[in-house]
Amino acid sequence: MEMINPLLTEDALSLTNKTAVKGPDTGNKVDDAKLKEACQGFEEIFINMMLKEMRKGIPRSGLFPESLQKDIYTGMFDQQIAREISTGKGIGIAEMLYERLSGNLK
Repeated sequence: MEMINPLLTEDALSLTNKTAVKGPDTGNKVDDAKLKEACQGFEEIFINMMLKEMRKGIPRSGLFPESLQKDIYTGMFDQQIAREISTGKGIGIAEMLYERLSGNLK
């Protein structure tokens, strides 16, 4: 049974409140900022999932015993690495999403 990372779940749920839906009394600058934040959040979640799947491909050596604590630590480590990678330029997914979706705001 695969554990669900509660930190990742909280991030994913917080992004639902930060969608770039244009309200009747909001300006485009606010919507652009929300859209950029949502795109960066998507890229962070994507990178985190990619790191988790890449980690599954590493052969286990038996040097460190498998434990819940190790799983929690590596999950938190992957999440922080994903956050650091996605800030700034990232891997380009957020930028491509923003360019594609920003046309819908205008």
